[in-house]
Amino acid sequence: MEQPDPGAAEWSLIKKLLFCFFFIFFVLYIFLNPNHIVPYTDFLNSIYIQPFANFIAWLTKDVLHIVNPAIQFYNSTIDSVFGYLSLLFIFLAAVSGSLIWLVIDRRAPNYNKLYKALTVLVRYYLAFTMIAYASFKIIKIQFLSLSPVMLLQIYGNSTPRQLAWSFLGYSAGYNYFMGSIEFAAGLLLLFRRTTTLGSIIAVGILANVIAVNFSFDINVKLYSIVLITMALFLLSKDIGRLFNFFFLNKIIHPVVDPPIRFKEGWKNTALMAAKYTFILYVIFFGLRANFYRTFEDRDSPVKPPLYGIYNVTAFIRNKDTIKPLTTDTTRWSKLIVSAPKGNASVILMDRSLKVFVFKPETVEKKLEMYAKPDTTDKYTFTYHLSKDSVLVLKGRSRKDSLQITFKQYDMNKFPLINHHFRWILDHYYRNKR
Repeated sequence: MEQPDPGAAEWSLIKKLLFCFFFIFFVLYIFLNPNHIVPYTDFLNSIYIQPFANFIAWLTKDVLHIVNPAIQFYNSTIDSVFGYLSLLFIFLAAVSGSLIWLVIDRRAPNYNKLYKALTVLVRYYLAFTMIAYASFKIIKIQFLSLSPVMLLQIYGNSTPRQLAWSFLGYSAGYNYFMGSIEFAAGLLLLFRRTTTLGSIIAVGILANVIAVNFSFDINVKLYSIVLITMALFLLSKDIGRLFNFFFLNKIIHPVVDPPIRFKEGWKNTALMAAKYTFILYVIFFGLRANFYRTFEDRDSPVKPPLYGIYNVTAFIRNKDTIKPLTTDTTRWSKLIVSAPKGNASVILMDRSLKVFVFKPETVEKKLEMYAKPDTTDKYTFTYHLSKDSVLVLKGRSRKDSLQITFKQYDMNKFPLINHHFRWILDHYYRNKR
């Protein structure tokens, strides 16, 4: 779409059709998928999303006859059956709605005012989404640092998504870099004069996000495609000017895009004050909520009791010492206590892994563990951790008495932990000789 000229008498039919399509598509999508950073939008969404979810569930089961448990994920941003059908519904509604709109309102010469309103809506939605994801990276709650479990996991046992998350979560500096660029794009999109630059940066960022999502099979492919479509929509008014500047080396002139103004000066002042208050309010409360989340995730500076990796040195069941045979599917090999609080894993001798809810009581030195999702697989222990990092658990599991002795592993021995940035890597080439 070309830049609407306020003085133009009439748009072409194709231009009006495209505008009507994108207007319905974006408004419906934003209505059904608030970006979780504007306060109270989640509450409003909870009121009307259930009827829509029921409609999609009916469409899936009774019309399309699709039987898939993924329909229960009532989130259109996730690559589930619900997500695909929601996007299909929005697309078909936009196609049919735009045709009906043009038939009913075929004499309208243009939609300049609606276009301006739509660009404001899309700008703010995309901007706040970029700022939200930027805060996830800057505060580091999207790509978390490598957990003790991930440090022990074999590459080949990782899913593509886990591999991507481990790579991106390893470096805090890289997260700060990505977050800063996304935050800058979001801020630029909030202002009319910098929308073009913000859209260019957003397209570059989102193109890389889409490449990662498809290459590593990450389940937000649909969402990233819609977001880059929004960025391209905002950029479309400047496509001709950008092509002339970058490819034809032509001089381009500023676009006349006057802001919304009232005749009374106080109204303009009030509008500007409301705009900045809204932006600061959304950013402050959105970032504050994400900051609080850091204390619930494993990147929190406060680690849970017994955090770390413990190798079993002795395993006594009912007074019998169990030998460390690799064929044993019941003897423990390692205990891994991770963050956030309340999670632990046990690696058995056959290298299989079991995940537990982990509830230590630091005052009485007691802990309780039960498996996910089998809560009958339960352990109750008293524990003692000595100064030389020897952990002893004494307790019961069902009818068995257990005494397990561990030696804590120093996680600083992992190369991924102890490797630091170097300007010169001559040691690497010396080791290659």
